[in-house]
Amino acid sequence: MRADPRGSFHGVRFLAPLLGLGLLASPLAADPLPVRSGKVVLPITGLAVDLPKDARKTATWALSGSWSLSNGGASFDGRDVIDQKVGDKLVAGNWVHVGYFDAGECAKVVQELDVPDRWTAQQKLWGQDFQVAGGTWDFENDLGKKPAIALCAAGAGGSSLLLYHFFLEPKPPTTTKAALAAIAKDKLLPRVTKAWSTGATGPATPTTLPQIKQRGDIAAARTVTLGQTKLEVALPADGFVWLARNGDDGSDFLDRMAPSLPDVTLEIGRAPSATCAALMPQLIATQQTFTEPPPTGVPFGWTAYPTLQLDKARERLVCKDVDGAALVVGLMATPPTSPAGRDFGPLAPVLEALATAKAP
Repeated sequence: MRADPRGSFHGVRFLAPLLGLGLLASPLAADPLPVRSGKVVLPITGLAVDLPKDARKTATWALSGSWSLSNGGASFDGRDVIDQKVGDKLVAGNWVHVGYFDAGECAKVVQELDVPDRWTAQQKLWGQDFQVAGGTWDFENDLGKKPAIALCAAGAGGSSLLLYHFFLEPKPPTTTKAALAAIAKDKLLPRVTKAWSTGATGPATPTTLPQIKQRGDIAAARTVTLGQTKLEVALPADGFVWLARNGDDGSDFLDRMAPSLPDVTLEIGRAPSATCAALMPQLIATQQTFTEPPPTGVPFGWTAYPTLQLDKARERLVCKDVDGAALVVGLMATPPTSPAGRDFGPLAPVLEALATAKAP
């Protein structure tokens, strides 16, 4: 998987392999939420999408999604699912992914659509340049074999948007030309793409929602040992999915994988036999800072310090004295101006977990 080039106060941040395809046998997930139309937040990606209204009286969108952790909790896979139903009949299925894909660039990502009759193309759609692949997907259930199409658009910093569309209507397109023409007329995917390209996001706690299914046996709330600080952290049931990642020069990272957007990372450093009051002025003096109001939602017992201006990010710092050590946490988000990058309130449970973690 490609690196995420945001900086940190200990050097360049690199993203470990996090997101693969992991196709399900069906586009359906658990307990779908029916929505006729209107504004929703897709819980896995965090995208805020205005769902179009269909002229058919019994047409509804069925919202669901799924996620999983694998490789001992070091890898993540997740997608939002937007199925369309007319009455009780499925007529279309859509998957929405956002992330740093193992396959690399979009031309390789769409080739992960593993079908025997796969074709590929490049197409300008809804203001974006998409790499496209298509073919016949065998659901191996009552849905049978249906045409499917994968579309990938590259974003800034290495992250990409990956869309899957399954043609489930009685008379689906049967040729490459027909599939491309049909997808160009789709009413939903342009709105998803616009939300992604404009950074339209909203708050979500995916692991608390009944329409979101956990695949696999590794829970979001689990104990991880950070590689550099050696802190043994009991990740909380805060509604998010976090991955722990080793940094360098003594720092560790927690990457929030769900919701994917805004892209949120916590950098963790621990200085034994030090206090925040003594350590932080020395640290900040060696860095470029950005003048802005203090962050919001800083939990009791934590002190906020000036914001660091990194190459491609800003890092808001808080520090707490814990058991004879200074525990420093930096909050980074993409884009840097995102409100999520300045608000520590939703992160209070994970900050508490770090403060109460077992130290070496």
